Amino acid sequence: MNGWRQKLISQIPFQQHKLLFVYDRDDILSDEELLSYLQQNEVNVFSFKDRAELRIHYEGQLEYSSGKWIYKYVGEGSFTFPFDMLNNQEPIELTLHIAFPNLSLPILHQLDHDVLDGVYKVSDSLQSPLTDSETMEFLLRRVYKLSFDTIENEVEWLSFLIQLHDHRLSIPNVLIDFIIEHISSKSVQFQDLFPLAYFKNKFMEFLQNHWDEYVKKNINQDISIQEGTTSTYHKDHLFSYESMRRMIQHYFIEGKLLPIEIDKERNIPVWAEHGVKQKSYQPLKDIHHLGEKIELFLEEGKIQHKDWIEVAGLYGQMKMLQIQYGVGEQIVNEFDEKINQLFQDWMLLNYQTLASFSPYIRPAMVHHVLPYMQFQEERKQVIIVLDGMSFVQWKQIKQALDVSFVSEENGVFAWVPTITEISRRSIFHSNIPRLQSSISEEKAWRQFWKRESIADMHITFENHLAQGEFDISQIAALQKTNTKKASIILRNIDALTHGAIQGLEGMYAEIDVWLKSGYLQQLILKLVEEGYAVYITSDHGNTESIGIGRPRQGSLVETKGERVRIYRDQMFRDEAASLYTTIKWPNDALSKEHYYLLAEAREAFVTKNEHIVSHGGITLEEVVVPFIKIDKRK
Repeated sequence: MNGWRQKLISQIPFQQHKLLFVYDRDDILSDEELLSYLQQNEVNVFSFKDRAELRIHYEGQLEYSSGKWIYKYVGEGSFTFPFDMLNNQEPIELTLHIAFPNLSLPILHQLDHDVLDGVYKVSDSLQSPLTDSETMEFLLRRVYKLSFDTIENEVEWLSFLIQLHDHRLSIPNVLIDFIIEHISSKSVQFQDLFPLAYFKNKFMEFLQNHWDEYVKKNINQDISIQEGTTSTYHKDHLFSYESMRRMIQHYFIEGKLLPIEIDKERNIPVWAEHGVKQKSYQPLKDIHHLGEKIELFLEEGKIQHKDWIEVAGLYGQMKMLQIQYGVGEQIVNEFDEKINQLFQDWMLLNYQTLASFSPYIRPAMVHHVLPYMQFQEERKQVIIVLDGMSFVQWKQIKQALDVSFVSEENGVFAWVPTITEISRRSIFHSNIPRLQSSISEEKAWRQFWKRESIADMHITFENHLAQGEFDISQIAALQKTNTKKASIILRNIDALTHGAIQGLEGMYAEIDVWLKSGYLQQLILKLVEEGYAVYITSDHGNTESIGIGRPRQGSLVETKGERVRIYRDQMFRDEAASLYTTIKWPNDALSKEHYYLLAEAREAFVTKNEHIVSHGGITLEEVVVPFIKIDKRK
């Protein structure tokens, strides 16, 4: 370890103490590399925001943990660690100022940790401290390498927004404020487009609306849109400009923009062919493009958890196209094998660090979802849990929703083993499995919001199979007008998984029928109209597997899953592991009374050579699941 991380970790004497207490308002100890380093040294990290949360975990870990712990406070207000815990220690104040003395701390506080790597490389050139404004200009020019001085018109601004939203490094709002203030000083005429810089989903909605208009007024009316010309119906249209034409094509391929169905087969120029639907569409080109983009992530030396979320989305789109059009199976299977080998290696080394991430900026795991929602300033919220939905199914569902809704797409990691009784429970208990009580999901959901001073009468929880026509009278969140926090579990995808005798192709067809019924679309529409902020997630995904045989152990195994077997005796687990190529999954953060055996990727503990769709293991499709915020398209 070196660079800024080494400077900061040297402030924490974890070798000398079993328990350490840290004020970490810059959330430094959520960095993946730091957490991995601490884990290798048998040091665990727990984030908390109030004294009650600290006390519950502190007393719990005394019972089950023999390792070292760092308790980090990430709140903004004043906080005093309890005297009985400190045991004559002084809490440690960890701040980015230690590594970056010449840059503004309030600005650095806004940056993701991967941005700090780039900042550290160029910060040695600074001879004296910079102001807030100077720090922002330094970051935009030297780290992000964004040029915004020459922007003078609407098209240049929109072209810049594509660079902004596609940037590999996340750009905080404070830097966007700075850019807009700089451009505003030139008295430009497109101030109404400034808000598009803050929300990628709103920018995508803007592009979608303009593309719909462009297709309607040009392609469907047979007006020429030849290569290299700006003669289409009026020059000022956004897509009359070569720069915009060139920069939007990948959005259609990746499913971020919806291609428009045209009235008949036409001769479409290359730049526009991805943006329209016609019989001559060739999905193999898009599958190749998605594969090239996945390769960019896989070839990096250091893959982080958010990179895997990007890969899961790209692979989900690739797999969905392969199923939808019946082409590219060999290409997809090759990527599947490559992805899951790298992902398995990453999981075995890095997965345990994710539970220590702070949930408040963006959730990393399913048990972070409720704390993240609680941190948002939204009066009415609903979480729709599509039990068992992978990114492959989400991409299919998204196609149907994109007509009427705009979605902000992210992802979270499920708990392993990726089964309902562990991972879905974690959503509602908002805690690691080992520290969860035995109460039901509904009671845990209600208790979470009661701790936030939401009365029980304002909370609903419901669980539906989601079959047949949508019936608003069956949805408690829509019947109780005073509801503020609603949870709706829909189990149909998980039910389809366990009955998928025709594999993922059969599931695709079944989900297509469900989507055509309009159940989900009507549910979301009614929730949005009632003023809810709508979130969609899943507890685990699913994967296709081939049977390797069933270990014959009778009552020695407690849970005989298709991709996971759970034992109360480590010896019996290890005995089964010796019969097959399997993964002995550690029970860190899980029940200390249980031992877990996972099947390898694409394998299952069922009759030899039987083909199934299931879950429980650690393939990318099972572990990384969608976390979506959705709103009505304007």
